[in-house]
Amino acid sequence: MNRSIALLSMTFLGLGCESENTVKRIDDNNGGVPTYGDVSGRVCDPTGFTWLEGASVYANLADPETGYINEVRSTLSDDSGNWLLTDLLAGDIAQIFVQKGSDLIESHEVTVIKDRLIKLDTPSCFDPRTIKVAVVSGNYDNFDRVLDDMGFTDYSVVDGLNKSELVAFLSDPAAMAEFDLIFFNGGHVEDGVVYDLDAPDNETVALIRQNVEDYVTTGGRLYASDWAYDWVAQIWPSKVDFLGAEAKPDAAQLGTAQLVNAAIADYALNDFLGDADQRMSVDYDLPVWPPIVGTSSTVSVHLTGTIEYRENSVTLAQSSSPLLVSFNVGEGKVVFSTFRLVANNNADTLRMMQYVMFAL
Repeated sequence: MNRSIALLSMTFLGLGCESENTVKRIDDNNGGVPTYGDVSGRVCDPTGFTWLEGASVYANLADPETGYINEVRSTLSDDSGNWLLTDLLAGDIAQIFVQKGSDLIESHEVTVIKDRLIKLDTPSCFDPRTIKVAVVSGNYDNFDRVLDDMGFTDYSVVDGLNKSELVAFLSDPAAMAEFDLIFFNGGHVEDGVVYDLDAPDNETVALIRQNVEDYVTTGGRLYASDWAYDWVAQIWPSKVDFLGAEAKPDAAQLGTAQLVNAAIADYALNDFLGDADQRMSVDYDLPVWPPIVGTSSTVSVHLTGTIEYRENSVTLAQSSSPLLVSFNVGEGKVVFSTFRLVANNNADTLRMMQYVMFAL
């Protein structure tokens, strides 16, 4: 950890802090003989996106004889947001300040105990290392690129264009259970996996569907995007009403290329994004995608928008079409986005994915 301890004259003690006295005396500090304790904590970036490196953490100290502030203990947070202040006066209630530049992020009042390390509670913060993700690759989305931008360095990719590899993974409940979240990119092999156009009673397809349903029911999370909607339509057909003959594989892909000014319909998501106008742009950059007509009452709708689709060579519009939805299944959750994530790989989308993966 990058640490520094500074001894500052009283001339500089007002910098970064409006309080004139940031130490409260609670005893005579061992009869005037100084004793010390330590305090540690962790700081998250104000965006909530990552642990904050290089935050300035400091506490003012009082002279044990006069009670006047004449020293400062300070340090910097390391690359994991951890910090440690040492040699704080025992018997004091030390007020600890955490700053990023000139902005005060947080403050803490801590009773310092002789020869003890006081560990503050770890704040809620996005940490890619706490979740295991499997990505089923496909031709029409690249969730792995989004994961890279979110700070993930350790995730597994299942080749969704290799039918044998995909079937082997989804036929093995133990292999699936190793992951907290399985993401299906649009454009992976589906025929003979999630449906069979020639043999509707295909036993392998039935096994895979059951395995996926069981995975979610027992606490797993499934995220599918764009053309991967068949996982939702085939396994949970009553949850989401897709445009067209949804029971027929790929029949709902009627949306057209367009930019949608989406409304954030989920207040918690809007608060998480900190978006005052409750709007975000969603780019449908491919000529076909699966619009949603409606949902059951047990489905949460997070984004909506007026969209255009083509039917019998005629372009039509639908208002308030759900664009991002989720629903619970047992102990787990299913999330579906009608849009490609990689085509919307911006700050709002990254924050939205934090919400989906950690807060939803």
